[in-house]
Amino acid sequence: MALVHRDYEVFRGDPAALPREMAEVYGDMQLPPDVLRVAKMHEQVIGCYAMHSLESSHSDGKPGLFELGMVMVLDTYQRNGVGRWLIGHAIGVAESKGGRELLVTLPGPADFFQGLGFRQVPSGFLYEMRPE
Repeated sequence: MALVHRDYEVFRGDPAALPREMAEVYGDMQLPPDVLRVAKMHEQVIGCYAMHSLESSHSDGKPGLFELGMVMVLDTYQRNGVGRWLIGHAIGVAESKGGRELLVTLPGPADFFQGLGFRQVPSGFLYEMRPE
């Protein structure tokens, strides 16, 4: 099934409305997220991301540093750009909240994250936002 970003929309998420497999991962997150967004197609949640500000989570947090703690897309909708779209959305939300860097500590293929402009660091992948 080929999707384009117009086939789905991104909304603020409700943890209680997440599909079971997403709810389990969300519930296992070590830090409660500041942001939960879901991608919906025909009112069905097909993907989501959760992130938090490390600055607000730790007294020694670096100003403007956000961490993407979860990105998931239902199996049926994978390899259609939904994950890429969600990560791009997360970058935009982090930047709108004063973010300067987005850290991803999730397991994932390096080429996926590097293709989105992240660079590999010891703790995962880091995206640096460049103000205009």
